[in-house]
Amino acid sequence: MVQDREPFLTTCAGRIYCRRCQAKCKTTQMQCGRAAVKGKRVCYVHGGRSKGPTSVEGRERCAQARTIHGRETRAIRLKRQEKLIHLAELEALGRANGIITGSKTRGPKPGGRQTTKPR
Repeated sequence: MVQDREPFLTTCAGRIYCRRCQAKCKTTQMQCGRAAVKGKRVCYVHGGRSKGPTSVEGRERCAQARTIHGRETRAIRLKRQEKLIHLAELEALGRANGIITGSKTRGPKPGGRQTTKPR
């Protein structure tokens, strides 16, 4: 596996040599430029100061919650993609039959207009 992340960082005109934060930016896919917190892989911005649940009750609550980070899961994204593909197909069909005229729907078309299952 090719590692595209730099493990170390030199700061203060080369006087300080430290571990580099291993987090990646969601939009640019570039590695964070901050120094990692001592003994951790990430900087304080990306959760390096977090100690997690410390009490026994807190650990139990975390284990039972089975939380998912954020609002989206793979299933939700897949369902949205399928609906957008279906919508793009309906738009193309409407344009072919002359029902829809005018400018096309803005934005990129999902997945290169793949065909969906018959409904």
